Amino acid sequence: MIDLIKSVLKKLFSKKIINIIRNNFHIFEVKKTREIFNKALSSHLFLEKDSLAQLQKKYSFPPNYVYDKKSLKTRGIIRAKEILNLQGAKKNFTFLEIGCWDGMVSSALCGKGKKVTAIDKTSEGFDERALQQGVEFFQMDAANLKFEDESFDFVFSYDSFEHFEKPDQVLRELTRVLKKGGYIFLSFGPLYYSPFGEHAYYSITVPYCQLLFSKDLLNDFTNQNGLPSIDFNHVNGWFLDDYENLWNEYDKILKKINYDKFYNLEYLNLIREYPSCFKGKSKNFNNFIVSSIDILFKRIG
Repeated sequence: MIDLIKSVLKKLFSKKIINIIRNNFHIFEVKKTREIFNKALSSHLFLEKDSLAQLQKKYSFPPNYVYDKKSLKTRGIIRAKEILNLQGAKKNFTFLEIGCWDGMVSSALCGKGKKVTAIDKTSEGFDERALQQGVEFFQMDAANLKFEDESFDFVFSYDSFEHFEKPDQVLRELTRVLKKGGYIFLSFGPLYYSPFGEHAYYSITVPYCQLLFSKDLLNDFTNQNGLPSIDFNHVNGWFLDDYENLWNEYDKILKKINYDKFYNLEYLNLIREYPSCFKGKSKNFNNFIVSSIDILFKRIG
Protein backbone atom coordinates (compact mmCIF):
# COMPACT_ATOMS: atom_id res chain seq x y z
CA MET A 1 0.00 0.00 0.00
CA ILE A 2 2.83 2.43 0.89
CA ASP A 3 4.56 1.73 -2.46
CA LEU A 4 1.26 2.36 -4.27
CA ILE A 5 0.83 5.71 -2.50
CA LYS A 6 4.38 6.71 -3.44
CA SER A 7 3.73 5.79 -7.07
CA VAL A 8 0.53 7.87 -7.19
CA LEU A 9 2.27 10.87 -5.59
CA LYS A 10 5.08 10.74 -8.17
CA LYS A 11 2.56 10.85 -11.00
CA LEU A 12 0.52 13.70 -9.53
CA PHE A 13 3.14 16.00 -8.01
CA SER A 14 6.64 17.34 -8.57
CA LYS A 15 9.57 16.08 -6.51
CA LYS A 16 9.53 19.32 -4.51
CA ILE A 17 5.83 19.05 -3.62
CA ILE A 18 6.21 15.38 -2.65
CA ASN A 19 9.07 16.40 -0.36
CA ILE A 20 6.85 18.95 1.40
CA ILE A 21 4.00 16.44 1.79
CA ARG A 22 6.33 13.82 3.31
CA ASN A 23 7.87 16.33 5.69
CA ASN A 24 4.48 17.44 6.97
CA PHE A 25 3.43 13.81 7.42
CA HIS A 26 6.44 13.16 9.67
CA ILE A 27 6.56 16.52 11.45
CA PHE A 28 5.70 15.24 14.94
CA GLU A 29 7.93 12.19 14.60
CA VAL A 30 10.84 14.43 13.60
CA LYS A 31 10.27 16.65 16.64
CA LYS A 32 10.20 13.65 18.99
CA THR A 33 13.32 12.13 17.43
CA ARG A 34 15.23 15.41 17.54
CA GLU A 35 14.47 15.77 21.28
CA ILE A 36 15.78 12.25 21.99
CA PHE A 37 18.87 12.92 19.87
CA ASN A 38 19.63 16.22 21.62
CA LYS A 39 19.45 14.59 25.07
CA ALA A 40 21.65 11.61 24.12
CA LEU A 41 25.26 11.20 25.15
CA SER A 42 27.83 11.14 22.37
CA SER A 43 29.39 7.74 21.66
CA HIS A 44 31.73 6.67 18.86
CA LEU A 45 30.96 3.01 19.50
CA PHE A 46 29.31 0.76 16.91
CA LEU A 47 26.74 -1.99 17.39
CA GLU A 48 27.72 -5.65 17.49
CA LYS A 49 27.30 -8.48 14.98
CA ASP A 50 24.10 -9.83 16.53
CA SER A 51 22.38 -6.50 16.00
CA LEU A 52 23.41 -6.47 12.36
CA ALA A 53 22.02 -9.96 11.78
CA GLN A 54 18.70 -9.04 13.45
CA LEU A 55 18.30 -5.76 11.57
CA GLN A 56 19.27 -7.32 8.24
CA LYS A 57 16.24 -9.62 8.60
CA LYS A 58 13.97 -6.70 9.46
CA TYR A 59 14.66 -4.65 6.32
CA SER A 60 14.27 -5.86 2.73
CA PHE A 61 16.39 -5.18 -0.33
CA PRO A 62 15.23 -2.28 -2.52
CA PRO A 63 13.93 -2.87 -6.06
CA ASN A 64 16.63 -2.98 -8.72
CA TYR A 65 17.56 0.28 -10.43
CA VAL A 66 16.80 -0.58 -14.04
CA TYR A 67 19.48 -0.15 -16.72
CA ASP A 68 17.82 -1.68 -19.80
CA LYS A 69 17.84 0.43 -22.98
CA LYS A 70 14.21 1.53 -22.70
CA SER A 71 14.61 2.62 -19.06
CA LEU A 72 17.83 4.52 -19.81
CA LYS A 73 16.15 6.42 -22.64
CA THR A 74 13.04 7.20 -20.58
CA ARG A 75 15.10 8.39 -17.61
CA GLY A 76 17.19 10.56 -19.94
CA ILE A 77 14.12 12.18 -21.45
CA ILE A 78 12.59 12.89 -18.02
CA ARG A 79 15.79 14.48 -16.71
CA ALA A 80 16.36 16.51 -19.87
CA LYS A 81 12.83 17.87 -19.53
CA GLU A 82 13.59 18.78 -15.91
CA ILE A 83 16.73 20.65 -16.97
CA LEU A 84 14.96 22.54 -19.78
CA ASN A 85 12.40 23.76 -17.26
CA LEU A 86 15.17 25.38 -15.18
CA GLN A 87 16.03 29.04 -15.43
CA GLY A 88 18.57 29.71 -18.17
CA ALA A 89 18.37 26.31 -19.85
CA LYS A 90 16.10 26.94 -22.83
CA LYS A 91 17.89 30.05 -24.08
CA ASN A 92 21.42 28.60 -23.79
CA PHE A 93 23.14 26.34 -26.31
CA THR A 94 26.36 24.72 -25.06
CA PHE A 95 25.88 22.15 -22.28
CA LEU A 96 28.34 20.04 -20.27
CA GLU A 97 27.29 16.94 -18.29
CA ILE A 98 29.57 15.78 -15.47
CA GLY A 99 29.53 12.10 -14.45
CA CYS A 100 27.26 11.20 -17.36
CA TRP A 101 27.58 7.37 -17.14
CA ASP A 102 25.18 6.23 -19.92
CA GLY A 103 24.94 9.74 -21.43
CA MET A 104 21.24 9.47 -22.19
CA VAL A 105 20.35 12.79 -20.52
CA SER A 106 22.85 14.47 -22.83
CA SER A 107 21.39 12.48 -25.71
CA ALA A 108 17.90 13.78 -24.99
CA LEU A 109 19.20 17.36 -24.80
CA CYS A 110 20.88 16.92 -28.18
CA GLY A 111 17.50 15.84 -29.48
CA LYS A 112 16.18 19.23 -28.34
CA GLY A 113 18.76 21.09 -30.39
CA LYS A 114 21.45 21.63 -27.75
CA LYS A 115 25.18 21.14 -28.28
CA VAL A 116 26.19 18.76 -25.50
CA THR A 117 29.53 17.52 -24.21
CA ALA A 118 29.55 14.73 -21.62
CA ILE A 119 32.35 13.40 -19.41
CA ASP A 120 32.84 10.49 -17.06
CA LYS A 121 35.89 8.89 -15.46
CA THR A 122 35.05 5.69 -17.34
CA SER A 123 33.42 4.83 -20.66
CA GLU A 124 32.13 1.53 -19.25
CA GLY A 125 28.47 2.54 -19.05
CA PHE A 126 28.27 4.93 -21.99
CA ASP A 127 25.45 4.21 -24.42
CA GLU A 128 26.35 4.34 -28.14
CA ARG A 129 22.95 5.90 -28.86
CA ALA A 130 24.18 9.10 -27.22
CA LEU A 131 27.06 9.34 -29.71
CA GLN A 132 24.66 8.71 -32.56
CA GLN A 133 22.47 11.55 -31.30
CA GLY A 134 25.46 13.93 -31.38
CA VAL A 135 26.86 13.89 -27.85
CA GLU A 136 30.61 14.55 -27.66
CA PHE A 137 32.01 12.22 -24.98
CA PHE A 138 35.33 12.43 -23.14
CA GLN A 139 36.78 10.15 -20.48
CA MET A 140 37.95 12.74 -17.98
CA ASP A 141 38.46 13.60 -14.31
CA ALA A 142 35.81 16.11 -13.16
CA ALA A 143 38.35 17.68 -10.80
CA ASN A 144 40.74 18.37 -13.68
CA LEU A 145 38.72 19.32 -16.76
CA LYS A 146 40.60 19.65 -20.05
CA PHE A 147 38.45 22.51 -21.33
CA GLU A 148 39.29 26.19 -21.71
CA ASP A 149 37.89 28.81 -19.34
CA GLU A 150 34.29 29.87 -19.98
CA SER A 151 33.56 27.14 -22.54
CA PHE A 152 29.95 26.31 -21.62
CA ASP A 153 26.62 28.04 -21.03
CA PHE A 154 25.17 25.37 -18.75
CA VAL A 155 26.83 22.63 -16.66
CA PHE A 156 24.84 19.87 -14.96
CA SER A 157 25.25 16.60 -13.10
CA TYR A 158 22.94 13.87 -11.78
CA ASP A 159 23.78 11.50 -8.92
CA SER A 160 27.53 12.09 -9.12
CA PHE A 161 28.51 14.86 -6.73
CA GLU A 162 28.33 12.62 -3.65
CA HIS A 163 30.83 10.28 -5.34
CA PHE A 164 33.52 12.83 -6.16
CA GLU A 165 36.46 12.49 -3.78
CA LYS A 166 37.03 16.26 -3.73
CA PRO A 167 33.75 18.08 -4.48
CA ASP A 168 35.41 21.41 -3.76
CA GLN A 169 37.87 20.90 -6.62
CA VAL A 170 35.08 19.74 -8.92
CA LEU A 171 32.98 22.83 -8.21
CA ARG A 172 36.04 25.00 -8.81
CA GLU A 173 36.48 23.38 -12.22
CA LEU A 174 32.80 23.64 -13.11
CA THR A 175 32.88 27.34 -12.28
CA ARG A 176 36.04 27.85 -14.33
CA VAL A 177 34.62 26.33 -17.53
CA LEU A 178 31.27 28.09 -17.13
CA LYS A 179 30.66 31.35 -18.96
CA LYS A 180 29.73 34.39 -16.89
CA GLY A 181 25.97 34.50 -16.72
CA GLY A 182 25.85 30.71 -17.19
CA TYR A 183 24.28 28.10 -14.91
CA ILE A 184 25.30 25.03 -12.88
CA PHE A 185 22.69 22.46 -11.85
CA LEU A 186 23.60 19.68 -9.41
CA SER A 187 21.17 16.94 -8.37
CA PHE A 188 22.69 14.30 -6.12
CA GLY A 189 22.23 11.88 -3.24
CA PRO A 190 21.87 9.98 -1.06
CA LEU A 191 24.31 11.96 1.08
CA TYR A 192 26.68 9.85 3.14
CA TYR A 193 25.08 10.39 6.58
CA SER A 194 21.51 9.81 5.36
CA PRO A 195 19.82 6.38 5.62
CA PHE A 196 21.35 4.83 2.49
CA GLY A 197 24.40 7.04 2.18
CA GLU A 198 26.84 4.12 2.00
CA HIS A 199 25.21 3.10 -1.30
CA ALA A 200 25.36 -0.50 -0.08
CA TYR A 201 21.77 -1.19 -1.15
CA TYR A 202 22.31 -4.71 -2.46
CA SER A 203 24.62 -5.90 0.32
CA ILE A 204 23.28 -4.49 3.59
CA THR A 205 19.57 -3.75 3.93
CA VAL A 206 19.93 -1.82 7.20
CA PRO A 207 19.43 1.94 6.87
CA TYR A 208 22.32 3.95 8.36
CA CYS A 209 24.51 0.82 8.31
CA GLN A 210 27.61 3.01 7.86
CA LEU A 211 26.85 4.78 11.16
CA LEU A 212 25.67 1.82 13.21
CA PHE A 213 28.37 -0.72 12.30
CA SER A 214 32.11 -0.67 11.68
CA LYS A 215 33.48 -1.23 8.18
CA ASP A 216 35.28 -4.36 9.38
CA LEU A 217 32.05 -5.85 10.68
CA LEU A 218 30.16 -4.98 7.49
CA ASN A 219 32.94 -6.58 5.44
CA ASP A 220 32.91 -9.75 7.55
CA PHE A 221 29.12 -9.96 7.36
CA THR A 222 28.97 -9.70 3.56
CA ASN A 223 31.77 -12.24 3.15
CA GLN A 224 30.19 -14.75 5.52
CA ASN A 225 26.75 -14.43 3.93
CA GLY A 226 27.79 -14.47 0.28
CA LEU A 227 26.69 -10.90 -0.30
CA PRO A 228 28.34 -8.41 -2.70
CA SER A 229 31.31 -6.66 -1.11
CA ILE A 230 30.96 -2.96 -0.28
CA ASP A 231 33.15 -0.37 -2.00
CA PHE A 232 33.80 2.03 0.87
CA ASN A 233 35.56 4.46 -1.48
CA HIS A 234 32.49 4.77 -3.69
CA VAL A 235 31.26 7.89 -1.85
CA ASN A 236 33.12 10.85 -0.41
CA GLY A 237 31.76 10.88 3.17
CA TRP A 238 30.84 14.58 3.19
CA PHE A 239 28.31 15.95 5.67
CA LEU A 240 25.44 18.18 4.62
CA ASP A 241 27.36 20.82 6.59
CA ASP A 242 30.37 20.36 4.31
CA TYR A 243 28.34 20.99 1.17
CA GLU A 244 26.64 24.05 2.63
CA ASN A 245 30.00 25.49 3.67
CA LEU A 246 31.19 24.92 0.10
CA TRP A 247 28.20 26.77 -1.38
CA ASN A 248 28.93 29.68 0.97
CA GLU A 249 32.54 29.86 -0.20
CA TYR A 250 31.28 30.63 -3.70
CA ASP A 251 28.55 33.13 -2.82
CA LYS A 252 30.39 36.01 -4.51
CA ILE A 253 30.84 34.01 -7.73
CA LEU A 254 27.81 31.70 -7.83
CA LYS A 255 24.34 32.96 -6.94
CA LYS A 256 21.93 30.28 -5.66
CA ILE A 257 18.80 30.47 -7.83
CA ASN A 258 17.12 27.38 -6.37
CA TYR A 259 18.19 25.23 -3.44
CA ASP A 260 16.09 22.22 -2.43
CA LYS A 261 16.99 19.68 0.24
CA PHE A 262 15.09 16.41 0.14
CA TYR A 263 14.51 14.42 3.31
CA ASN A 264 14.30 10.71 4.06
CA LEU A 265 12.31 10.46 7.29
CA GLU A 266 11.21 6.84 7.09
CA TYR A 267 13.87 5.46 9.45
CA LEU A 268 13.75 7.88 12.37
CA ASN A 269 13.06 4.89 14.60
CA LEU A 270 16.72 3.87 14.31
CA ILE A 271 17.89 7.29 15.52
CA ARG A 272 15.51 7.04 18.49
CA GLU A 273 16.69 3.52 19.30
CA TYR A 274 20.44 4.22 19.00
CA PRO A 275 20.78 8.00 19.51
CA SER A 276 24.29 7.86 20.97
CA CYS A 277 25.63 6.07 17.86
CA PHE A 278 24.37 8.96 15.76
CA LYS A 279 25.39 11.73 18.13
CA GLY A 280 28.93 10.35 18.12
CA LYS A 281 29.14 10.89 14.35
CA SER A 282 27.63 14.39 14.24
CA LYS A 283 25.90 16.75 16.61
CA ASN A 284 23.87 18.24 13.75
CA PHE A 285 20.63 16.24 13.50
CA ASN A 286 19.96 17.50 9.96
CA ASN A 287 22.97 15.59 8.65
CA PHE A 288 21.01 12.36 9.20
CA ILE A 289 17.71 13.31 7.60
CA VAL A 290 18.66 15.28 4.46
CA SER A 291 19.08 12.63 1.80
CA SER A 292 19.63 14.53 -1.45
CA ILE A 293 20.14 18.00 -2.88
CA ASP A 294 19.06 19.90 -5.99
CA ILE A 295 20.83 23.21 -6.47
CA LEU A 296 20.91 25.69 -9.35
CA PHE A 297 23.62 28.35 -9.49
CA LYS A 298 24.12 31.31 -11.81
CA ARG A 299 27.66 32.55 -12.29
CA ILE A 300 27.78 36.23 -11.41
CA GLY A 301 31.51 36.75 -10.97
